[in-house]
Amino acid sequence: MYQAIVIDDEKWVVKSLIATIRDQEYFEITAEFYDGLSGLEYIRAHEPCLAFVDVRLPGMGGLDILQAAHAENLSTLFIMISGHAEFAYAQKAMFHNAIGYCLKPFSRSELLDSMQKAYQLLEDQKEKTPEGENSSSSPDHTKVFVPRHLTASHKSVQMMIDYTEQHYQKDISIQDLAEHCSINANYASQIFKQEMGFTFISYLTGLRIDHATWLLTHTEQTVFLIATQVGYSDYFYFAKVFKKVTGRTPTAYRKDIEKTEDELPPSR
Repeated sequence: MYQAIVIDDEKWVVKSLIATIRDQEYFEITAEFYDGLSGLEYIRAHEPCLAFVDVRLPGMGGLDILQAAHAENLSTLFIMISGHAEFAYAQKAMFHNAIGYCLKPFSRSELLDSMQKAYQLLEDQKEKTPEGENSSSSPDHTKVFVPRHLTASHKSVQMMIDYTEQHYQKDISIQDLAEHCSINANYASQIFKQEMGFTFISYLTGLRIDHATWLLTHTEQTVFLIATQVGYSDYFYFAKVFKKVTGRTPTAYRKDIEKTEDELPPSR
């Protein structure tokens, strides 16, 4: 069984989740945390295979944990748990590659569906890893941002994804993708949303903001320079989009990250 952890500030919720998923053979809950900072510290140190994370937590929210883990290229998969059926929460979680969003009170079938997805992703990854190869032989991505690669069954949509990953730092549009795929722009927009479940603009924005959060976390570049580096020629528009996605301005986001790092206990 793969290792999993739970991060929720209410113990009864943690116990309820564990009881709901008992007798399944995919994951074993090996640790419980009741605040965001402790949970993120553990994820950074141990990279468990899966983490169930509440959206609202003391110290550091679940979406912030997800965003930090994504920016640092940590391998842990995330299932967000929440008592709030708000689309904005789910949308932000999916921007940063959460594989599930489950509501309280828990539904066993809903949890198991997300866990099966996580299990399959881990099994697929295991098959792709040559025998004897471990994480120590993996390339070091700590000094360069690497966007998470999405896949699609539709050939043209996959071409659009690949093109966007290579050109999101430039001024690109759905028209550019359509020309790249030799198809109509309206059709390109339609099949992208049908295949992926979100619009091209949402995907492009997610890539740019993910890169921006990585730069804010790992570099001392000015916010103005970061804006231009991730594809925004207008600093004020970048700041507006950044706040809409993350809930904070770029400057406030960087200050919160620095404060979080200062508050974390030294690694043993």
